[in-house]
Amino acid sequence: MTTERSSSNKTRTVVAVLLPREHLPFIRDWCVHHIEQGWDVVLYDNTGSVGSSRRSSAFSLNRWHGGSVDKRGNSYGAYTETLSDSDVQAAFRRELQGLPVTVIEWQPRDEEGRIVHGQVEAYVDYITRFRSAVSWSAFIDADEYLQHAPGLDWDALLLTASEQDCHRIQLDALVYESRWTRGGQPRELQDLKCQGLQEYGCKNIVRLPEVLEADIHWHWKTTGNDTRITPDRSLFRFHHYRGSEAVLDLTPKKNHTRPDTAESLRVPQAHIQ
Repeated sequence: MTTERSSSNKTRTVVAVLLPREHLPFIRDWCVHHIEQGWDVVLYDNTGSVGSSRRSSAFSLNRWHGGSVDKRGNSYGAYTETLSDSDVQAAFRRELQGLPVTVIEWQPRDEEGRIVHGQVEAYVDYITRFRSAVSWSAFIDADEYLQHAPGLDWDALLLTASEQDCHRIQLDALVYESRWTRGGQPRELQDLKCQGLQEYGCKNIVRLPEVLEADIHWHWKTTGNDTRITPDRSLFRFHHYRGSEAVLDLTPKKNHTRPDTAESLRVPQAHIQ
C-alpha cells in the first residue's frame, strides 16, 4: 500500500473505501464538498474489486453477478466499461489534482486471489495507522455526503461529544435519486430529488484513539462508557445518492440500532494510547 498527497492537518477526517470505476464522475465534487466543510479527505482506492467479502453482502450470498447496476437498475459500469483498471486509476488521480487528499491503495485478496472490497478491514487499517494523529474520523461511502443545517458546523458537534466524553456520533440519512441514468450517464446533484428518510444504514463519526472495534454501521465499540450521540437528522445527517425504496415521511423517528447485523472487527490493541 502507498499513501499519496497526505494532507498536513488531520484533526478530523472523512474516510471512504471506493471503486474509482464507479465513482469517477463524482469523486472530485465529493472531495470538494467535504473539504469545504472542514474535513481532511482520505480515500482507499479499491480498483479491481469483485465485491465485498462480508458474510451479509450480495457477493457472499451469490446475489451479485457483476451487473454494475444500482438498486433501481441504473448502470454505473457503462460509463467506464471501455477503460482498463489502470486507465481508471490514472483518470481518478487526474480528478484529484490540486486537492489536499490522501489516497491509499487498497487491494486485499480472497482465497482465490481476487481483489475484494474489505471495507471494515480498511477501517481497521486506517485506525491502526492514524489514531495517534487524528482526533475524529467519519467513515462513509463515496455516494454519501455529510451535511449540516445552516448556522451549524461539525466542530461544534465534535466539541459537544468530547465534553460529554462520548466517542461516537451516529448519523442518519436522507435518500436521493441515483446519480446514474439507466444508460450509465452521470447526473448533477441539483437535479436529484429526495426520496425520503432512510431508516437503516446509519454511518458514524468516531473518536479514533478510543476505537476498540470497527464496523460499517452499528457495531462500533470504544473505550470507557462506549456511549454515542444521535443528532436530530434535520441538524446533522448525510445525503445518500444511490436510490432506495424509501418513502417520504416527515414524521420524527427515534434513532436505533440493528443488533442482528454485526460485521465488526477488533482493532489491534497494542498501539492504543
